[in-house]
Amino acid sequence: MNRKGTVSRVPRESSANPNGVRSIRSPRYHQVYVTLRTWVRDGTYRAGDQIPTEPELCRMFDVSRITVRKAIEELAREGWLLRQQGKGTFVQLSSARAAASMDLNEVRNQVAGFAAATEVLDFTCSEIEPDEETRAALQLPAGSFVQRSSHVRQFRGVRLGLITTFVPLDVAARIGSKELAQLSMFELLSQAGVEVGEADQFIGATLADVEPAGALGVVLGAPLLRLTRIVFDTAGRPVERVIALYRADAYQYHMRLKRPDATA
Repeated sequence: MNRKGTVSRVPRESSANPNGVRSIRSPRYHQVYVTLRTWVRDGTYRAGDQIPTEPELCRMFDVSRITVRKAIEELAREGWLLRQQGKGTFVQLSSARAAASMDLNEVRNQVAGFAAATEVLDFTCSEIEPDEETRAALQLPAGSFVQRSSHVRQFRGVRLGLITTFVPLDVAARIGSKELAQLSMFELLSQAGVEVGEADQFIGATLADVEPAGALGVVLGAPLLRLTRIVFDTAGRPVERVIALYRADAYQYHMRLKRPDATA
């Protein structure tokens, strides 16, 4: 099961590539190990999900089966994965681990503030047939299309993040293309009459593959902060999936933690 477009592909070790982006050299096994662990930690594969088979991983990372097995075995020893004879390898995280809660309006304000403080570069928008992960996240039937928009956020001349959003076409039809490059999707959904009810958000780490490396001006394999969010309306329908990749050396995710009885 190849979830291309939703996960980072580990680069080849060669320092030369057709895109002119330098590669960080590290053991092939470690690249596979780090990326698989990232998929689990940020929710790309959740508790109970089956990860791609060994032959599929070999093709995705362009490595040998021995390399893939070494990475999987270490992740299994650490408790991230569970190998089941004759069935495959599955994510083994405690299903009892509850998600942390945040005020949705506070998150919306953070997103709006970030959008207001930064400028948009390299904006693109198109209708595509989504990858399997996006289609499942948006609960769309096979053969459906979505609107994919992508842009870079820059602050004081520094490219901070590559943000990609996926929206069902019937929702996208209510949003103007000009506004897409100016306002946050939270604001656009509100203007389109979509009442947001809740969202699932995951934050983890990943390595820059070719697209984000080129977009953000970092070396191939550079560390990135990966934020994924699925937004639901008040009826429980998913109306947006966003994947945001931020430079680890230039972006901080700031939260203030307070006691429940603390006064402002």
